[in-house]
Amino acid sequence: MRAEQLRDAVSGIGMTEDMRTAVIRNVKERTEESKTGNGQRKKTGETERMLQDGKARNSKRSKNHGTVWRKNLAVAAAVLVAIGIVAVPVRAFVNSLVRERMEEMPQEEKETYVDTLKEQNVAADGFSREYTKQEAARYQELTKKYQEGTFPAQALPQAESEEEAAGYEFCYLVPTATFCLPERDLTDEEILEIIDFFVKRDYAYSESYAKEYAEEIAEEEAKEQAAIDENVEDGGITIQEAIEIARQKFADIFGMTVDGFEQNAYYNEPEEGKKADYCVNWSNNISHKFYYFNIDAQDGHLVRASYSGTSLHDGVAVTAEEAQGKIQQLQKAAAETMRSQVGAAYDKVYVYYLEHEDGSAGIGPAFYYVMEDQHAYGISYTWNGTLHEIEEKDIATLEDGEEIDLWDGEEYNKATVVFRELEE
Repeated sequence: MRAEQLRDAVSGIGMTEDMRTAVIRNVKERTEESKTGNGQRKKTGETERMLQDGKARNSKRSKNHGTVWRKNLAVAAAVLVAIGIVAVPVRAFVNSLVRERMEEMPQEEKETYVDTLKEQNVAADGFSREYTKQEAARYQELTKKYQEGTFPAQALPQAESEEEAAGYEFCYLVPTATFCLPERDLTDEEILEIIDFFVKRDYAYSESYAKEYAEEIAEEEAKEQAAIDENVEDGGITIQEAIEIARQKFADIFGMTVDGFEQNAYYNEPEEGKKADYCVNWSNNISHKFYYFNIDAQDGHLVRASYSGTSLHDGVAVTAEEAQGKIQQLQKAAAETMRSQVGAAYDKVYVYYLEHEDGSAGIGPAFYYVMEDQHAYGISYTWNGTLHEIEEKDIATLEDGEEIDLWDGEEYNKATVVFRELEE
């Protein structure tokens, strides 16, 4: 494992573009290899779209969470485990009740979670059916209650075979990593059992990972601190200053406070064509909501801010024709965001989105504001108007009409780039 991958894994920040490519490749290979049992697994095609759609596909340093599965609200931990990357560190939970629950987990139970993850030959968790809208809404409500100390009365039943699973109305089928859901709506107890399962499993694997790679982690932390010290000596800002800048941007851009979120931050050393920056993020791994900020390590300006979450793109798909009617309204919102959050003068404005073969228009548009020196900022929205990213951007490689291939979990599908200048 490369040093940068190890750092990302321990910090729980996300993935580089190369790591995302590895995930996509691994998903394809493991989907082809995995047994689907009696057809219970539902494959999702959203992974590639969320990683490649919009601006993420062009950003070599983009560190999106990238493991959110839109339809089933599951964390695709098995994908990251399979290629040696962990998206969840051993966390000092904000809520002491959740922390105490994790710390009190028997060692045998933790080892079972870890061993099972390592043995499962699947790309990610599957569900026997999608959540209903009501279940998805209650899931989010119950994540809040879980963090406040409302825990399930019992553990999620686990079955080692399809025959055993047939004896349950609701259970987790271990060999195929499938949640077998009842045809009726899930009860609050059952949803809490799913939440508890995710949290315990992530905690167990993260703890195991941290112990296994403790020496390498310590070495990486020492190297990172030396790089930070050198940056400060050269007139740059400290990591504490970057955190405070990001905290203010968290409030200004997304209207959020850090309450209920866990904080991580690290230093990105300069690369070819990229200056050094600090990546600061606030995450809630129970509700699957993640906010990321890249702050320039020298002058402290915002390089990138983004939000990712399980329900971000639910219910916002539009046709290419419908997209045309939404662009003007979203352009107004983007212009106000550019004015209030970036404040830089610009000469031209472009819109970027994807048109898929099925007639849909991707997850939303990005508006690129180009300065006189051809430097640009991108402001990205979902089609329903949710702001999810602001980023410095090189648009030199974008080409209207370009065809790209997107992996949908089973095959590659073509999409066409729409990239055109807009009038103010």
